[in-house]
Amino acid sequence: MGTIANIGKRRKCRCIKTMNIVIGKQQRDLFTKGHIYDCVIRDSGQLQIYYKIYGDEFDLSCTKDEFDENFILIDKKK
Repeated sequence: MGTIANIGKRRKCRCIKTMNIVIGKQQRDLFTKGHIYDCVIRDSGQLQIYYKIYGDEFDLSCTKDEFDENFILIDKKK
């Protein structure tokens, strides 16, 4: 993974539903169920919280509602 450039809380998240994309006739996984990804939580002081998830080939920016449909945050070990 490359450098995470976004400012925010860096966390890990687990994908709970595989997300696919079709390019031409080929279907590819963007994010795979059960896999763990790096993510950044951005709260710019607005009403909305945004998430940026860093996949193997693709990155995804989404709202909290969209995040909750597809990912869960992994608690930090104490």
